[in-house]
Amino acid sequence: MNSVPFRVFLLDPRDEQRAGALATFDAALRSEGAGRICGAPVFGSAGTVDEREGAVWVCEDEREALAGFLATRRKNGVDEIVSFVVDPARQWDTWGYRLLNRLLASASEVRVRIGGGRDRVRAFFHRAGFIDDAGHHPLCGGAVSLVYRRKEDGQHPELTLLPSGWIAEARQVVSPNCNERPQRGVDLLVVHNISLPPYQYGGDDVEKLFTNCLDPSGHPFYESLRELRVSAHFFVRRDGELVQFVPVGRRAWHAGVSSWRGRDGCNDFSVGVEMEGCDFEPFSDAQYRTLIALARCLMRDQPLAGMTGHEDIAPNRKTDPGPWFDWERVRRAVGLPG
Repeated sequence: MNSVPFRVFLLDPRDEQRAGALATFDAALRSEGAGRICGAPVFGSAGTVDEREGAVWVCEDEREALAGFLATRRKNGVDEIVSFVVDPARQWDTWGYRLLNRLLASASEVRVRIGGGRDRVRAFFHRAGFIDDAGHHPLCGGAVSLVYRRKEDGQHPELTLLPSGWIAEARQVVSPNCNERPQRGVDLLVVHNISLPPYQYGGDDVEKLFTNCLDPSGHPFYESLRELRVSAHFFVRRDGELVQFVPVGRRAWHAGVSSWRGRDGCNDFSVGVEMEGCDFEPFSDAQYRTLIALARCLMRDQPLAGMTGHEDIAPNRKTDPGPWFDWERVRRAVGLPG
């Protein structure tokens, strides 16, 4: 059994045993639906897609059981999704997102065609950053073409910090879990990750946790959170939406026992930003753009001297934002040291 809850990786064409298992899995789901998000079966007698033309992302659970795969072909510099399948016994949008997220972490442009009348699948791709491809005419049977294009690095949203300590463009969800800071000014930005239920995205349970409204019976993990009273100043969702719980001038309860540059109690002098995610997969491009815009906005008003992870200020008890967080990209754009 793996020590991680899931694993997404590129299929090694030399791995005949795994390729054979994928071919069997693919053949069992020949018709679109019942696990096939889009595309036709792609595995032939050789058991894999030609590595010169495409690649196959594979997702396995903690028991190394196959959860799904995503096959692409490269054409004119664009990755085209030719088949996308998730075990129908699993929650397809959760496991499907894990596969799609890994592809988008390194791709600059991705295209996909989906059958007509599949509104839920279309919405799934929209949430991941795809848009309807205006350059393509409607396809047979009402099928649609969608495209994902990574924005240029210089394109970030503009945010405004109001005198009240709220970001004008953020959605406000007021948390009672905060109090006055013992000092004025903020000189540290702390990055966290969070997902509730664990490793699932898109729900409102993080907001419920930070407002003391989380139902302990809503998930087996939630019983351990029954007495927890925590918050963060900001929450950045997978689609880049910015949610604010606590005004910048007040102390949110995000860092716990912590120390930075010899100073204990980082809640006193920091802003906490929760990224919707976990330690085991990349964050989205939209999230980085919002985080960078937020840091730049705060730097215009606050004496920020550093930006670091929860794992760095509480190294013996925290691991977030984790190994997938792209510190190089963020520091290059923001200029704050650790």
